[in-house]
Amino acid sequence: MNRFCIKCPTCGHPIESVLYNRGDAPIPCDVCKTKLTLHAMPALYRQAGLSGEALAAKLNDAVCFYHEGKTAEQVCDDCGRFLCGLCMLPIEQETLCASCLENRRTSDGMHAMTPRQMRYDKLAILLAAVSCFLVFFWFIPFVPIGIAMGALYVSIRHWKRKPPLAVGFRARMVVAAGLSVLSSVATILFAVFMFRTMINA
Repeated sequence: MNRFCIKCPTCGHPIESVLYNRGDAPIPCDVCKTKLTLHAMPALYRQAGLSGEALAAKLNDAVCFYHEGKTAEQVCDDCGRFLCGLCMLPIEQETLCASCLENRRTSDGMHAMTPRQMRYDKLAILLAAVSCFLVFFWFIPFVPIGIAMGALYVSIRHWKRKPPLAVGFRARMVVAAGLSVLSSVATILFAVFMFRTMINA
């Protein structure tokens, strides 16, 4: 059991320790659904049965950069400083010190900590644009209509999956849905017109 826990600033509900230090991907609160980004020192979420203190340094031991009397257990992957068990921050596959973590948050290196997310709005726009381009393939109408329905499905299915800081996400989804409907109707009308023209010729 944890000795301490982080609580949601909106409703005060405790956040499970397994959700700490997951990069900058927002984590929703179980109660109020507020999206949170949690970074905690390892000592905070270490289980009570485990040692919560850094080991005292012995003769000839490497010592922590921030605590001269503590044995270094890890090295920061960015600056190379020796870190004790209290100072090391495991972020995904890396170990960082608090200073380098803050530097990444305020610099261009932050993208390395942000999980890549699928941009469904751009996918929907791309499919809708392709379906509009294929309207004139009236002899195979199921192809543009199928692609348009794919764009419509992506727009509806992933309407709520807006990535953080994605400006214009919902607007692109609306445009993609509208284009997919228009291209489907235009494909059907154009195909009917062409077939009637061929029959009457």
